[in-house]
Amino acid sequence: MRTILAILLLATTPAAAQMSPVGCNALSASAEDASARLDDALAMMKGDAFRAAMPHMPQQAKAAAADVEDARISAEMAMREYTRALLEFSTAIRNCGQ
Repeated sequence: MRTILAILLLATTPAAAQMSPVGCNALSASAEDASARLDDALAMMKGDAFRAAMPHMPQQAKAAAADVEDARISAEMAMREYTRALLEFSTAIRNCGQ
């Protein structure tokens, strides 16, 4: 989480030209690392066991279970988009965009 916060704070710098190449590359590496960590977290969010149990749940729990699955899918899609954005940012700021 600190990595993400650092990225957000440094990304608000007025121009990458004001950052040193070392700073740009550190930020690039941090964004790339954050993306990899999010990919690891996504692997744990598959929900296979939960989906397999859904048909066997009591009827009154099935609607709520479907809501949980829908929320999981939405969260996964948002996290995947975020990891792609982090990688694009990492590439763009590497060597201060040169």
